[in-house]
Amino acid sequence: MGSNEEQIFKKYFPQASVPYCLALWARHNIQFTISKPRKSVYGNYMHRAGIHAISVNGDLRPEAFLVTYLHEVAHLLVHVNSKKRRLPHGIEWQSYFRELLKPMIESGVFEAKVALRLWQHLQSPKATSCADPELHKLLMENETEDEQKGTSVSSLQPGQIFIYDSRTFKAVRKLRTRTECIELDRSAVYRFHPNAKVRIVEADAESEFSSKRPIHHLPIGATFRFGQKSYQMKEKRRTRFLCEDLSDKKLYLINQMMQVEPLKLESN
Repeated sequence: MGSNEEQIFKKYFPQASVPYCLALWARHNIQFTISKPRKSVYGNYMHRAGIHAISVNGDLRPEAFLVTYLHEVAHLLVHVNSKKRRLPHGIEWQSYFRELLKPMIESGVFEAKVALRLWQHLQSPKATSCADPELHKLLMENETEDEQKGTSVSSLQPGQIFIYDSRTFKAVRKLRTRTECIELDRSAVYRFHPNAKVRIVEADAESEFSSKRPIHHLPIGATFRFGQKSYQMKEKRRTRFLCEDLSDKKLYLINQMMQVEPLKLESN
């Protein structure tokens, strides 16, 4: 794998995605072309004379370029692994596209606002990002004036709570190039670009969230509120905890990162 190819990839892809995308290129011996802008398509996959050829429009922003590239690699995988003729964007393609894109989302390659929308998009991937208007806007357009207002994530302190895209997050720690944050409702972890603009939760409103913490911070036997119900933690099962609903005594497995509200066990 020559340095020339690496420099080309660095020019068009998000920097953190370059090793991953280069590995796909080398593994499948892809004939990769940076195309002039095309109005009808952003990328294309063809297989002719035993050669896998992928082209992506060179005028795309890095994150859009990456999504388009992986979209076409998913077509390649369907061609290689499916003996029968398949629908262009059927179940097989959707599965490969999710498999390819998920590591990039989880590793923080995408800005938080794009990652949030991509998670939703992957529930039922469309033939193009254009078919998902909100995702298309995020990938193709620059920030609006409203999006430029607010407090930069880079100025947040660990533990600070903020609102982003109508969701509530807590800053966890600063990484080399991003800030790791947790969504309080779902305990999903996201890595925010330092320039992302957010709305800080005021001190009076912050008390609503300050009592919550990840369930793995509680001791076995502790009671807590999760949603509208109260539970008692029974035992740990790998990355989850076996918990008993105190109202009907049913058992549930709850992810170790879920945010819960600790309760005091009442005396008999």
